[in-house]
Amino acid sequence: MQPISFLTKEDIKAAVLEALSESKPQQQSKEPEIIIHGLQGLADFLGVGITTAWSLKKAGKIPFYQAGKKLFFKMSEVLAATSKTL
Repeated sequence: MQPISFLTKEDIKAAVLEALSESKPQQQSKEPEIIIHGLQGLADFLGVGITTAWSLKKAGKIPFYQAGKKLFFKMSEVLAATSKTL
């Protein structure tokens, strides 16, 4: 016959904390994504005219998001696209 052992409150707390630390991926603090609003904002950011900004968007060289008639660009995606394109 095996002896009975009791778990203490501290044992349970330590086990729970260990299980949580193993199951959670380490969260990295990310900076919030900077959004460029509209074609004029894109043109200003790139230092080009609005027609050039429109041409880059229309050609699919710069990724964009659209909600109704409003256009949005993620700065990180614009920088990545322009480092390849321009």
